[in-house]
Amino acid sequence: AVVSTQSTGGQYTAIYHKGKGKPIAGIIVHKNLIRDTWLVDKLSNEDTTTILLRRGNSNVVVSSMYLDRDYACPPPILVDIVKYAKNTNLGLVVGMDSNAHSQYWNSTIKDHVGKRRGEELLSAILEQDLFLSNRGTEPTFDNGRWSNIIDLTLTNSKIMNQIINWKVKRTGCKSDHIPIMFGIGTDGPVSKRSFKNYKRTDWDVFRQTVTQKITNSSIMELEISNKEELEAANNMLTQILNDSANECCPTTYVSATTRDPPWATEEVNKAFQIMIDDLRVALTTKDDADWTRARES
Repeated sequence: AVVSTQSTGGQYTAIYHKGKGKPIAGIIVHKNLIRDTWLVDKLSNEDTTTILLRRGNSNVVVSSMYLDRDYACPPPILVDIVKYAKNTNLGLVVGMDSNAHSQYWNSTIKDHVGKRRGEELLSAILEQDLFLSNRGTEPTFDNGRWSNIIDLTLTNSKIMNQIINWKVKRTGCKSDHIPIMFGIGTDGPVSKRSFKNYKRTDWDVFRQTVTQKITNSSIMELEISNKEELEAANNMLTQILNDSANECCPTTYVSATTRDPPWATEEVNKAFQIMIDDLRVALTTKDDADWTRARES
């Protein structure tokens, strides 16, 4: 797999397929997880981004998809993604803007195109043994003129029971698509993540440690006359260097906890919600006074 990244301000990195067209779908990854993330380019295009995310001692397949109303629903790449997860025995989580309407996910039937797409997508969900994680009747899309549930979270049987606290969160987002938040539990212990930051190594102590270990070892007494003896000496020296580096370089432990940006205070979120509410009123009434109130907010 090839990883393609672009900086988004230090805390997060955007991952997406780099093709000829403008990318529509992508995945934003926190900096603490970027070392454990790989783009699956063969299962990605302008409308789909698929990654492998290391989770404990295994991986999970995560896909972000945009389903254009003018094309097949679902796109053939969904079948490829499901097949890949099945063949590799991995959990699969798909987040999609489906542009499809179905009572199965509590969506209001807005038009015949949305209804047809909903029927086609539901048929594919059943055929591919996928499971819907959406809960409740809170709209996932609201542009001020109309709202509906069109954003779906799908999983396979490998991970379906590990999706926890799925919810639509109406706060701090300027998109028509309202954020969906959920966690992924575990089916076993997850190893603690850590790494050695060799930039913080005390190199003077490192040199002294290596010298001491070489002195206390038998490496200087070895007689090297063939390939096997050379490999044995090389392994011994490598072990000395690794042990010395581990002793002289501090271990850094990485937290998987993500935090909201410092500006996303409760006051800011309330003010943003008031602005959105005023805008919805103005779009509905078309009244000049309501438009003035929306602009002032």
